[in-house]
Amino acid sequence: METIPPPNQLEFFLTMVLNYIVKAHVSYDKAFKTIIKRYNLPKWSLRIFYKIGYYTVNYYYTLRWLAAKNGYGVKPAGIVAYFSRIGFSIRRAQAIIREETKQLSTSMRLSLIYSYPEFIVKDLLKHMPPREVEKILMKLNEKKRWLRINLLKTSIEKAHNCLEQENILFKPIGYPEYMLFVEHPKWEPIGRTKCVSEGLVVPQDIASAYVVEAIRPEKNLLDACSAPGLKLSLAYMLNNKLSSIAVDISSKRIVVEQKLLDRLGVPTQHVLLVNSDSSNISFNKVFNYAIVDAPCSGLGAVYSDPAVKINTSKKSKLEHYHEVQYKILKNTLKYAEKVVYSTCSIHPMEGEEVIKKIIEENLAEPVKINLPKLAAGYRGYSFSKKVYRTQPHIINGQGFFIAVLESKVVDKQ
Repeated sequence: METIPPPNQLEFFLTMVLNYIVKAHVSYDKAFKTIIKRYNLPKWSLRIFYKIGYYTVNYYYTLRWLAAKNGYGVKPAGIVAYFSRIGFSIRRAQAIIREETKQLSTSMRLSLIYSYPEFIVKDLLKHMPPREVEKILMKLNEKKRWLRINLLKTSIEKAHNCLEQENILFKPIGYPEYMLFVEHPKWEPIGRTKCVSEGLVVPQDIASAYVVEAIRPEKNLLDACSAPGLKLSLAYMLNNKLSSIAVDISSKRIVVEQKLLDRLGVPTQHVLLVNSDSSNISFNKVFNYAIVDAPCSGLGAVYSDPAVKINTSKKSKLEHYHEVQYKILKNTLKYAEKVVYSTCSIHPMEGEEVIKKIIEENLAEPVKINLPKLAAGYRGYSFSKKVYRTQPHIINGQGFFIAVLESKVVDKQ
């Protein structure tokens, strides 16, 4: 039985966290670390602070609606005061919201039960029935963790032994054989365990691995939005004879990537790291393959960072990402024969709508792929069966959009 901090401490902490996220648009982990450091909260209570904070952020829209309905207002202090009144119980909040929303529209009801901006739910309902939307939103709200065995530094058997010695409970899933679903612990940090710190296993979602599995690159590779380097390191794990150029717009993230690649045993003599903008960079060569894991909203990674729901409260943010994604993909298609385009988002504007634009401009053609548990793209597009999604309720992982494209403009340079 966990000791619960005094209600006044919890109220203060939760109010500070929500205020920080709403004003600064940061991740939940960033907000949590900043607040506990700034106010020197007791170490014994950090685990429970983290969990309650996580659920508060994850169900922000649910709690905000209930707080307003009960006269507490919509600001963080009022939301937290209402949450305190119901004993900081998410189960109770869920029971109340299900009862209170029975007469509301389908989009509003799902939005409030699972705590997502209503425009996201409305847009998803254009492409699938309510029950399917509900499964996606429900599964993304469930905290979970995946690990990838790093075959550059160890074997599957040795990785299993290492994790068992660290009391990490895991379940192999068959495909990909190097991926493990972590059953325990789901909340505690594992970065300092021997298995992770020595690079024997890597925290990486199964959906992220599917992006690289979609092309299994050979020969030379362009990684257009490379940092922090997880997909590039996986590409080398699958083929350590690769030659690659890895581009990222952030110099700080490039430094982090260099350290990660070294720690994971990637033969970095075959990797050229470049600090540049992939929407306008040019090359004097043609690549066989390219990965465009484009900057996105992160709406497919809610369980990794529930703050993405608060930080994507307006459609204008998705419109901004859509333009960035399109520009990067369009430019990359000039220099690579085959490109895998991916975003960690469940919204069509960051997936199907980008590909629609690319096809309309005759820049590329999507290619069919065949991977276990990979779902077709959203309905309503002529190419829906040639682009793909990792559906959270099917793969038990994040919601990625994945499209493999054959360039039609690469030879016109």
